[in-house]
Amino acid sequence: MLHLFRRNPRVVFPVTSPSGLSDWSIRKKLLVFLIPPVILTLGATGFVLNLFSNRYIDLALGRSSLTMTLAQAHEIEIVLEGCREDIVALAHRPMTRERLRNFMDASASARGELYAEAAYVGEGADNQYAFLTNGERVEEVPAEYVQQAKNSPFVVSRKAVGLGRGQVALSELLDVYYPPTGFGTQPRQRDLTVLRLTTPVLEEHGRLAGYLILSIDARQLRNVLSLYNSPRSPLLGFNRTAENRLSLFLDERGWFLFQSENVDDPQRQLSVESAKVGLSGDHGKPGYDGAFRPGPRHETFWRMISAMQQGLSGIERGEADFGPSKIASSEDYIGYAPVRFRGGDAEGSEIIGGIVYIDRSLLPRAAEFGQFNILFVTTLGAIVTMAGCIILLARVITKPILRLAEEVRSMRLEGRLHEIELPDSDLDTSTLKRAINRLVAALLSKEMEIKVRDERLRSVRARERVQLVTPLSRQGLPSEALEDLVGESSAMNRLLERIQKISATDADVLIIGETGTGKELTAEAVHRLSRRKDMPFISINCGALDENLLMDALFGHIKGAFSEAKSDRKGAFLAADGGTLLLDEIGNASPRVQQALLRALSVRRISPLGSDEEQAFDARVIAATNVNLKDLVASGTFREDLFYRLQVLAVSTPSLRERQDDIPVLAGYFLKLATRRMGKGELSLSRGALDKLLQHGWPGNVRELKNCIIRAAALAERELILAEDIHFEDETPGETAVGGQPQAGGPGESEPQALDAPLSARQRKALRSLLDRPTFSRQDYQDSVGNDVPQRTAQHDLRDLVARGIVLKEGKGPATRYRLVGRRMS
Repeated sequence: MLHLFRRNPRVVFPVTSPSGLSDWSIRKKLLVFLIPPVILTLGATGFVLNLFSNRYIDLALGRSSLTMTLAQAHEIEIVLEGCREDIVALAHRPMTRERLRNFMDASASARGELYAEAAYVGEGADNQYAFLTNGERVEEVPAEYVQQAKNSPFVVSRKAVGLGRGQVALSELLDVYYPPTGFGTQPRQRDLTVLRLTTPVLEEHGRLAGYLILSIDARQLRNVLSLYNSPRSPLLGFNRTAENRLSLFLDERGWFLFQSENVDDPQRQLSVESAKVGLSGDHGKPGYDGAFRPGPRHETFWRMISAMQQGLSGIERGEADFGPSKIASSEDYIGYAPVRFRGGDAEGSEIIGGIVYIDRSLLPRAAEFGQFNILFVTTLGAIVTMAGCIILLARVITKPILRLAEEVRSMRLEGRLHEIELPDSDLDTSTLKRAINRLVAALLSKEMEIKVRDERLRSVRARERVQLVTPLSRQGLPSEALEDLVGESSAMNRLLERIQKISATDADVLIIGETGTGKELTAEAVHRLSRRKDMPFISINCGALDENLLMDALFGHIKGAFSEAKSDRKGAFLAADGGTLLLDEIGNASPRVQQALLRALSVRRISPLGSDEEQAFDARVIAATNVNLKDLVASGTFREDLFYRLQVLAVSTPSLRERQDDIPVLAGYFLKLATRRMGKGELSLSRGALDKLLQHGWPGNVRELKNCIIRAAALAERELILAEDIHFEDETPGETAVGGQPQAGGPGESEPQALDAPLSARQRKALRSLLDRPTFSRQDYQDSVGNDVPQRTAQHDLRDLVARGIVLKEGKGPATRYRLVGRRMS
């Protein structure tokens, strides 16, 4: 083809007529294909921003509602605690009529109508008296009229019977009715709704003298809720809007007792009318006719009641018919918190009810409309700006490409191949120019490359049969324990000595090594040489399972732990009881799994999923990883305490690069293994094949070597495996090997002599693409190879090239550069 090109300088290549997109200009393509993605990107960005902003607005409003709920519950508890302290202090000394009146007068002056009534029930009718508060005036009610009252204070609550000194009983909410009587300034009736505190009054020697009763006006507690829902709220952080807000006080059984009202009407009667709108349920309970309890169909409400009974607080988004009437498109935030009362110094607090706070906000809807407006304006501006930029820059962008196309056209008309000499204007055009120049160089060197390859194929050395080394038996050790750990190098001997020492102990082990270095084989060897050799050896790959499956595999579950748990399952810890448990790829474990492993290794007990009972296990734990756990600890992705728990005994498996003397031994071992499994006759390696194996970098270590030998044995068409039968996992399809060395092209006239040296396919490919660069970095080497070559592999290749004198290394650290030998700095 090259000769035809030179002999026919006037050959005209066929040119197809433009059709479809081929006749569009770059400017038109940019306008058509860039603006729609910009619109879609901005739309998607707006959608995501709207989604997350609404989420965080919801979170903020929910926390604000919960804070308001907890504050109201805490304020009610403070009021009740103050009342408890008052009655305990009052009952500390013997009770008299005058002393009780003085207390009520002082309380009415200091606290208003907090205490609606007070009574003392002693022995005998003469030692029973009661007082009522009317504004700041205290009136005594004759005993005969007190006894006629509904829910008379002279009837001592059964909860108060048997209390000791300093202990207080709190009643449920009660309706108290005093009929028209002659006490006070003129006959009148009194209706009260109270919570009663009752405590015993004891004589000095501990004998019960009577019971002291203080009744809290429930309206005072209601006014606390009204205050927090008003512009004078202690938690007012911003001006109130017209949105509905309501607070409810409930008892522990779910009865609505009263709701917040207008703070400017403190004497208003208790009510739950607004709260029960749209709800179905029971009206009135014994002792208090104004109570209301929703029916069982209101699941959200009863879920809150159940949580408050357990002492929990939180937020619900509400039912469609729960609470006051809605503002259109409003959001529901329903906070709930329990209210506790401490009945005595030696007792804990008991839950007597709870607070439910209902808030409806329009902020999410306002945020959505605002973001929509911003997105519309931003999109329109971006379209106009991008169209202008494309029109202005299209000429600048296309000019270097047109110049390059003109040079290629001139080369075709001249009928002579030569490098294109144009100044670099941008990265894309320069890359295209270098690609064309490399194509020209490849065509010129094709004949030379074919000759070199033929000469190497005919090399006698490449076809010599190699006598591979047979692994030596290890004296004093069970052959079956270490039969898979093949090698005679010093690094391998050190590993075997380390395994013997570790096997004699029973401590946990951390195995560190690159992928394919035999970490699992090392763990099995430790198990076989230990006292646990007759017990199970269980291996779990922590990187192959997701978090939930891994937790189940490690700790097991009991029947019914989740929907698919039809029967009990032993986890790996229990299955390996008495034996050894290998946790492979431990660095990939999630934080939750790490926490569970830390606790299991610390206490040597586990809890199967769904079970509250812990079970002890006796298993030696061996962890394996191919990453640096110290780096993971430093980055915060691996627990430091778990790292030190695992690293009781550490062993490192050497990479194949550290034990290259073992490659002939391993190759012979794997070759015999392959022939036995495949039923083939005896196979041998040629000298060229062995040289190719010795010169490879082996980023996949022993596992890659094993796969390579098995692949060569499977595809071999003769008893002698030649160099061209050896194919590495990173070898580009279509490349061949000559004399044990992969070839990607022959040396051209403009190439350094270094490219004719024995190189791997990856090294040759990289150096050919870097010929036109005076110096290059490690990142440049990776980019030129492509196929996502790891950093570790690139560093190994460069160290090999420097050691063999093919490449010179200049500088240190991030400033390190490399240069081909024979190239001068420009």
